[in-house]
Amino acid sequence: MKGTFSSTFTRPNSQADTFMQINHSFDINAGQIQLQNMKAILENLQNKKEQLNFQLYWEAVFDFRQEQYLYFFARSTTQKVLWECIFLSDIVFSFIQCQLKENLLHNQQNYQQEMTVLIKLLIENFALFLNKMIKHLKQRNQLVEQLQQKIDVILEKNNPCLSFIQEIKKNNCFIKSIIEKLLHNDNQGIQAIIITCRYQLQHLNVLDVTISRPQLRNAIYLSTTQIKKQEYQSPLKTLFKASHVIHKRKSQVSVDLMNSPFIKSPLQKQLCIIMDLDETMGHFSEQLNKFISRPWLFQFLESIKSFCEIILFTASQQNYADNAISQIQCDHLIDHRLYRHHTIYNGIHFIKDLSKIGRPLEKTIIIDNTPINFQLQQENGLVIQSWVGKSDDKELLSIKDLIMKIAQSNIHDVRKALKKYRDYISRNNR
Repeated sequence: MKGTFSSTFTRPNSQADTFMQINHSFDINAGQIQLQNMKAILENLQNKKEQLNFQLYWEAVFDFRQEQYLYFFARSTTQKVLWECIFLSDIVFSFIQCQLKENLLHNQQNYQQEMTVLIKLLIENFALFLNKMIKHLKQRNQLVEQLQQKIDVILEKNNPCLSFIQEIKKNNCFIKSIIEKLLHNDNQGIQAIIITCRYQLQHLNVLDVTISRPQLRNAIYLSTTQIKKQEYQSPLKTLFKASHVIHKRKSQVSVDLMNSPFIKSPLQKQLCIIMDLDETMGHFSEQLNKFISRPWLFQFLESIKSFCEIILFTASQQNYADNAISQIQCDHLIDHRLYRHHTIYNGIHFIKDLSKIGRPLEKTIIIDNTPINFQLQQENGLVIQSWVGKSDDKELLSIKDLIMKIAQSNIHDVRKALKKYRDYISRNNR
């Protein structure tokens, strides 16, 4: 990544989810070229031209590398939506490239309308992302103004009441529903790309772009090139190997991890309760422009406070997290805070390694809505349903009773108690 990273919040209560100074790090020209190539494919598809240049599109994707800019967004929930957007774009363009080749070979017009809709949605998503980035540029030049004009044309019919991330999330849902239907076909000519896209669509939450894109390129080659039977190799072999690589991919370790344990003082209470922030303790409301607390949060924290040490551990940036905690006024109920720079980044997720905190694992419980965040210590996890505003939510009330029971029983190892609880839930939900 080029340039320097700034940790200065735009303004204390801003809904602008960014901490960056973009002028020296955002490649405007590369972004504009990628947008132009996406639009060119759409126009040629609408005009039913036989040859569409996907090579230029892929060159632009690898040159711009949209994924490198996701570090700049403060909220982990924003990152998740943008990651999904990137992977869906790769999957859809890969499938369309192969399907159009198959249509050309057999003089067909299969899925022409659906493919047009998909590309329009992907262009809108990319325009929303670019618009968000260049809004924070401190200096405006002719290139920026030209790009802004193109973006404004694309987004002119968008709902002004929705934030950019709400628009992208909505588009992602449409894209997934359409591409899932298109992938349910038995066209033998492009089975390689169909199998690969199906696989990646099912594993969006654990994909690594350095693995997924080579998979797709291999599948595109197999689906668009005439290959002798003895030379053909099923993409399933590549996928099977990659599924094991996912858990062994190279991680980027924060400098702070070298200073572990993060908390030097000993545990003074019966249990250590680690709380996730976004969609666990509350969520950021774009409409209200503030972070709002989950129902029963204060009752939960106050009830367990006398028995448990409470640690906030979020994959969000520190400025955003501190501002969120201040807004819901529960500073006094939290003993320690850990942030994104305390996590391990594995290519798409910020992993919370509980062994680095400085608390005995047999006395530690993490409450999180995303199990993959604590994948290194799954037996310590208590998964909670994601909360984005439902007023009658009572998840924390249920968990409160469990935590209190474990704390008061003075059990030697909480992992055994959590296993019994999970087994009980599993039996009763069959």
